[in-house]
Amino acid sequence: MNHARLIGFIKKEHGNPAKGIPLFKQQSDGWEPWPDDVRAEFEALASKRARLVYELCVGTGQRIGDVVKMKWEHFSDEGFDFTQGKTDKPLWIPLTNRLKTHLEGIARTDGTVVTDAKDRPVSYRIVAEEMRTIKRKMKHEKASYYKTHGLRKNATIELYLAGCDDEMVKAVTGHSGVEMLKKYGGPIRQRELAKRAQEARNQMERSKTET
Repeated sequence: MNHARLIGFIKKEHGNPAKGIPLFKQQSDGWEPWPDDVRAEFEALASKRARLVYELCVGTGQRIGDVVKMKWEHFSDEGFDFTQGKTDKPLWIPLTNRLKTHLEGIARTDGTVVTDAKDRPVSYRIVAEEMRTIKRKMKHEKASYYKTHGLRKNATIELYLAGCDDEMVKAVTGHSGVEMLKKYGGPIRQRELAKRAQEARNQMERSKTET
């Protein structure tokens, strides 16, 4: 409605009729993580650039919008540091062995990691369309259902499966609160935290028996 006023569709003196109306809240668990079979087929068919974006999304746990803006100067042998676009949060994160190995095969430039054929930065729109094109070639019947942003959820789940607690996951993904982690971690988060909690109880019982 504000835009409608700016372009003259609504007279400015009439004000914004939507002002003060609360947003409609929808219950959602967010983007779905990619299943193993979808990931395997995508990896087999992906172009060099699409595979790079895929590995960066999974390896860093960041949004695709931030991934396409990452520059080589952000990366060292130890990790990468940059500021998230959505949260304006500075992060320093060690590289996974898998991502480090993949980046070793990519020629480094003075600009962004993800580029076009002339080593120029590319937009989110171009990369997103390239990812969709590859998924349309896949045999998996639901390939197009899984969005690139879902890879951030894959990274979150992998961290929980590795035994990380909420604070450790947030340190990598940059999530600001636990409520969002509940969406991204889903039942995996609850299960892994519950396993650790019950094991702590078992350890307490063993200590009682030993004494």
